[in-house]
Order: sequence, then C-alpha cells, then structure tokens
Amino acid sequence: MDTTQNNREKFEKDTRQLFHKLHSAQADSTYIFQRLTSLLSTDYLNVPEDFFRGKICLDAGCGSNANATYAMLKMGAKKVYAFDLDESIYETAPRMLKEFPSSHYELSTGNVLNISFADNSFDFVHCGGVLHHSADVFQGLQELGRVTKIGEVLYIHTYGAGGLVREMTSFFREKYSQDESFKGIVDNLTAQKLQQGILEIFASMERHGDSFGKKIPVNLVDELVDDDLVLTIQDRIAAPAYHEHTEEQLRACLEEEGFHQIERLTRYPYLKNMRRFLSPLYCEYDSEIAKLCYGSGLIQLKAMKG
Repeated sequence: MDTTQNNREKFEKDTRQLFHKLHSAQADSTYIFQRLTSLLSTDYLNVPEDFFRGKICLDAGCGSNANATYAMLKMGAKKVYAFDLDESIYETAPRMLKEFPSSHYELSTGNVLNISFADNSFDFVHCGGVLHHSADVFQGLQELGRVTKIGEVLYIHTYGAGGLVREMTSFFREKYSQDESFKGIVDNLTAQKLQQGILEIFASMERHGDSFGKKIPVNLVDELVDDDLVLTIQDRIAAPAYHEHTEEQLRACLEEEGFHQIERLTRYPYLKNMRRFLSPLYCEYDSEIAKLCYGSGLIQLKAMKG
C-alpha cells in the first residue's frame, strides 16, 4: 500500500469519524432531524407528487442519520439502497428508519468513488453534501452517473467556489488542523457557551454605558444560538476538506457522462438560529451580495441521463 493510498484512507476515516459524531447529534434532536428530512421533497425537485412511488433509489453517502433515505421512503420509494464509508452508520441509521419495513431499504458500507452497484441500477440517485468531502469530486460524479438508469434522474448538491465566507472557513479549517488550542475550542463548543459569551458581551457593554444589549431578550439569544448552529460551525471548520467547484465545471462533467436537462435548484431554508439571516442568500444565490459572500453558492443540480 503506497503513501497516497494511506493518506486517502486516513482522510476518509477522519471525515467519516467527524460526520458520524455530527450526524448522531442531529439524530438526537427531533427538530434538526425533521428539518433535514424536509429538505428533499417533490416540490423542491419540481417533479410530480407520485415521482418516488415504485422507484428503486440510491442514497450515496447517506450519513449516520440517513435523512434523505427517510424522505424518499416517506414519499413512496419502493426501495432505497443507502451506503456510507464505514459500519458506524449501523449505530444510528436503523433507529431513524424504524417506522419503515426493513425490506424497503438496505444499508451497507461503500464509497462514492467506487460504487459497488452495476451500471444503470437506479431510478433515482441522490448524493447530498458528500462530493465536496470526497477525495475526487469528478470521479464521484462519474460513478453516480454510471449507476443511474438511462432516462432517470441524478440529484447532487455540493459546495460552490468562491466568496468571502468560503475564504474565512478555509482559513479556520487550516488553523483547526494546525492549532491544538483552537481545535479544542471548536471541538468543545456548545450552544450554552456561545449564549453565555454573548450575554457577557452585553454585560460589558452595560458596564461601559452602552445599554443596547439590554434591548435584546435573553430568550432571543437562546433562539438564535442553538445546537443546530454549533453543529454547523463544527461541520464547516472541522471537516478535513470542503472542495470547491463552479457550476460550469459540474455541468460539463455531467454532460460528459451523458446527462441533459440539467437544472439548478434552489430553496429557502427555514432555520431558527441566526443562519436564518443567511437564508435569502442561500436561496437567491445569484444576487450581488450572495455572490460576494458565497461565490457560486451551494450548487444543487438535477439532471436526466441519456
């Protein structure tokens, strides 16, 4: 086994370990899990309400909470095959899918860069938030395209390139990898610590004659800074990689793999914490301020094969 392969295996192990921790925490929150399972819908995909009925689907990189698998089964999928990098998915995913007959889904270990299913296996292939954490985005796209049936649909969402926020999170990821003190702060961050820090700032403002902080109710601070926000911060900073690509690069790759009718989707994410102020930028990704902050944005593409 060469050094490159060793490095890749470590990279994938570290990535999976982090996201198992984050996804398990998400699964423990009813609100977060319901928010995540609502992200995939027929309205969002712009398809008929019965689109998933009778379909054989793939959830590539399903994560420990398997929220997209849950959503597809809820919408009537005949069967969903779901995989992720290691057996840690078995610790959480079956609990999240317990309302469905076990014959309607199959969990396994696998890699989006080398999918173990045959060509043209699936009526619908879903890969959400996975490719930008992989070692090779375009190899992953080729594999996803290979297992999608001709005439059927592939859906991906992945990280776009550019923007000030991306530059900042890239800086923080680099610092996280090199600074043990900073790493400890991120790893041990909690909503309570953030809330307390904000209240201490308000108290200091008050001591120095600025009473503005008193105008902000404590319960509003609690609402804007929650566990969901902390998990997002840890995701963005602690992940070993967040590869960035433009929409044009991703479209070109899909076209090479025989996809057409490539459509960029968008949604307005309904969030409770302070990220709600960013929801307009997530949705209206081509606005001037959204491009300044997020560059290409979160790229969500639906494409038909053949």
